[in-house]
Amino acid sequence: MSEVLAFLSRVEDVREQDKIIYPLSSLLFMSICAIFCGAESWDDMVVFTESRKDWLSNYIDMSPGIPCYSTFRRVFSVIDPSSWSALIEGTLGIVIKEKAPEEQIPIDGKTLRGTRCSSKGIRAIQMVSAWSVSNKISLADIRTDSKSNEIKAIPLLLDLLTVEGCTISIDAIGCQEEILKKIIEKGGDFVIGLKKNQPSLYQAVHDYSKEHGEKPCNLIEDAFDESHGRSVRRRYFAYPLPEEAKPFAFTGIKTIIATETISSTTNTPEVIAQWRYYVTSHDADNPNC
Repeated sequence: MSEVLAFLSRVEDVREQDKIIYPLSSLLFMSICAIFCGAESWDDMVVFTESRKDWLSNYIDMSPGIPCYSTFRRVFSVIDPSSWSALIEGTLGIVIKEKAPEEQIPIDGKTLRGTRCSSKGIRAIQMVSAWSVSNKISLADIRTDSKSNEIKAIPLLLDLLTVEGCTISIDAIGCQEEILKKIIEKGGDFVIGLKKNQPSLYQAVHDYSKEHGEKPCNLIEDAFDESHGRSVRRRYFAYPLPEEAKPFAFTGIKTIIATETISSTTNTPEVIAQWRYYVTSHDADNPNC
């Protein structure tokens, strides 16, 4: 916690110094701890501080007493929102360093429920966020104007993250030269969905997979699942980026992952097979297959 407090103490306090009762770093520490524990209002912050006063006193001076809700509100009103976001992310980075190291960071866009109001012409809020699989917490997020703007938002989100040694996973909207190049430059790896939004690369991979991708030496997993009258077989193949696809490939792509899902139900004879493709910067385990 000493590292967190040292980080918070660097924040400039713009309040009138002769009227200060609670140091800014102490208020920020209380607020961030409360937010991490689920606080959603000023009153929640007061309740958290009251219930955790003894624990908080191990790290900050609690002799001035418990701040009221208006104190928290006034402090937040003088902090620039972008600065507050940087504070949360910086504190989060310090805390996570002491826990499990990051291995996979999924990036995805979501529409926030309850944010759309048709009668007032208010569109739903779109967010692009990065999730910590190891620590089960959101690492950073950026608001976008629409779903299509995720392509512009993802590079900005990557700028906020430390991705060295991590694998970034994104759906097919992330299959863009700028995004893949930035991940590689920051020392990370990627697994990205491949669909027809990249038609030339998709077609080259699809054609090669049908001819050569299903070789036994390319098979990395063959799993079966049967429940509720539905049987599913999933086969996973991985092979080096074929020569036919290299003219259309982006920075860092080394391997193609192809998944086949074969499903059927007990009440119908129909069998459905579906293929999905992914590109990754990881090396294939079978380069000479």
